[in-house]
Amino acid sequence: MKRVQQGFTLIELMIVIAIVGILAAVALPAYQDYTVRAKLSEPMARASEAKTSVAEYFASKGFLPTNGSTDVFNTSAAGKVESVSWTRTNVSNGSINVVINTVARTSGIVELGGNNTLTFVGNAANASGVMVWTCGGTGTTVVPKYRPGSCK
Repeated sequence: MKRVQQGFTLIELMIVIAIVGILAAVALPAYQDYTVRAKLSEPMARASEAKTSVAEYFASKGFLPTNGSTDVFNTSAAGKVESVSWTRTNVSNGSINVVINTVARTSGIVELGGNNTLTFVGNAANASGVMVWTCGGTGTTVVPKYRPGSCK
């Protein structure tokens, strides 16, 4: 009489555990990067608000706001944003710098460390007269793997 095997052998269970461990080792770092990118959505929204305000200012007045203008958009700290500032390079160019909060106790994005600035360069010197924004200017210090797809 032949005995029928029931259940799993020890080697089969060990192989399954090893496969699950390998998958977890690959998935965890990818998930951690994803969570940092997701946290950057708030600073990106503040930057979008500032870009719209500067573009509206330019459309209505025909020139860009002066350096350090605080009446154009909200520059105060809130949530994951430490500050938002405007720098005018010349009559038709300028940049918005968004400094991201990295302090844990104030719900900052700790993973960024000192690399916590996003720069959006605006150019109004084109044929259509519309502001064209480029993310990732020379002042950007956020590591590319953490930046949103539109900012790489």
